[in-house]
Amino acid sequence: MKKILSVLMILCLAFVFTACGGDESTDGQGAATKHPEVFVAAISGEILTLDPQIAAGTPAEVARMEMFESLITQNDDGTFSPCLAESWDVSKDGATYTFHLRQGVKFHDGSDFTADDVVATFQRLLDRAYGSARITDVPNLIAVEKVDTYTVKLVNDGPVGNFLNQIAYGTGFIMSSDAIETYKEELGTNVVGTGPYKLVEFESSEYVLMEANEDYWGEVPQIKKLKIMCVTEASTRTNMILTGEAQYAQDITPQDIASIEDSGLATIRQDESNRVFQVGFNLNVAPLNNKLVRQAMNYAIDKDAIITGELGGAGTKTNNVVASNVFGYIDGQYSYDIDKAKKLMKEAGYEDGFEMTIWTPEGRYYKDKDVVLAVAEQLKAINIKLKVEVLDWATYLSEVKTAPEETKCSMYVFGWECYTREAGYTINTLFTKKQWAPDGWNTMYYENKDLEAVNKKIMSETNQSKREKLINEALTIIDGDAVWIPIFSYNQISAMANGLEGVNILPTQLPVFKDAHWAN
Repeated sequence: MKKILSVLMILCLAFVFTACGGDESTDGQGAATKHPEVFVAAISGEILTLDPQIAAGTPAEVARMEMFESLITQNDDGTFSPCLAESWDVSKDGATYTFHLRQGVKFHDGSDFTADDVVATFQRLLDRAYGSARITDVPNLIAVEKVDTYTVKLVNDGPVGNFLNQIAYGTGFIMSSDAIETYKEELGTNVVGTGPYKLVEFESSEYVLMEANEDYWGEVPQIKKLKIMCVTEASTRTNMILTGEAQYAQDITPQDIASIEDSGLATIRQDESNRVFQVGFNLNVAPLNNKLVRQAMNYAIDKDAIITGELGGAGTKTNNVVASNVFGYIDGQYSYDIDKAKKLMKEAGYEDGFEMTIWTPEGRYYKDKDVVLAVAEQLKAINIKLKVEVLDWATYLSEVKTAPEETKCSMYVFGWECYTREAGYTINTLFTKKQWAPDGWNTMYYENKDLEAVNKKIMSETNQSKREKLINEALTIIDGDAVWIPIFSYNQISAMANGLEGVNILPTQLPVFKDAHWAN
């Protein structure tokens, strides 16, 4: 019976592909194949805005990366390549970067790309009145200066060891100066970039529809219409692949791998991620303000059991606040040890435990709610009773990223990727006093004077060997203070329709589609 049903399903799917319009090609043996007119990518989170200077999470960046570009790009080996800038120079003191811009580039509205657009973009970012959260990504940037039509300077307050890393991604996406002036606060729905795709339609939390930019300065995408769909249910993403409704889907569950591979319609690929799923603490709330309690909670979590049980093996244990594939990583001190956890709880004066609420989104990260429920269950072993409360993603972001005197949050979870692929970014962005919420992403309200001193050295050190040792020192301090419970980094499991090639998946879980194409 199962075999009959499988045959019937495949026949039905074949009918769906034949009935849909699209490009026709051959499979190598002369047989005609159909590809959909609109390429659909099902992602696992919600896209709230397309404004590149608003930190709205990785899902928004998936769409932004197709429409906007930065001055430079980062390669897989950590080096940098030209993009909107053809070359750049660094001053002797390491503080000023001069970029020589690419000529002949057009924005989506047909206007020329010049130094004026770079100046307007970074001035908007630096404008404290505007209040861009992404200013925290470039904390040392103090000025942007036009030299001539195709030359611009970015000036820092001193040497910065990871400045190119900072601007190679979304924080450095260049917008049209005319669009900035015209649309002002409405840039999240009025996209004017230089990227390979341009915006057709955007429905917040639902989808972004784009079309190829035929006037693109680089290679024009072969896929002419691209639709990024926000699909929080993993089972729905799998069904979209199996029915041909989507040609790419991310965050496939391990239990769905076999059905996709056996369908004959799509293949599975697995990529390494640097996104760390972690439990965060509000350090102003008792007893979370007691380091011994936080250390006990770290020892009480069986990470291997969570990876095996809740993730089905789709994760890699991490023992620090960055993943092991990030520059500067060192292993932390906590391993699963209930006896040590109980001893620390007793020493802290909480042998009988306590009750608390932990917040979680549902569907933003793979198995997020399930992992939180598992954490709550494991902490019962040291008499900690957690009430799990689910918030929608937009509410979650606004409620967690709140001033310390206003927040109602005690414990929460995030999946933090290391945007720049080096731990200096994570340390400075998440663990320093100047990054306290709501201005920054230090939602733990953590402060350590020793860390502040080391972080200052990290930021200004341009010798990468010396910088790595300083990063190791900083990570050791953070680990000792048990500011988080880092649990695992995700394995990226994606499904792709047969014949699809050229999708680049970054360690930050960002799929990039500009080079995607059908093999035939």
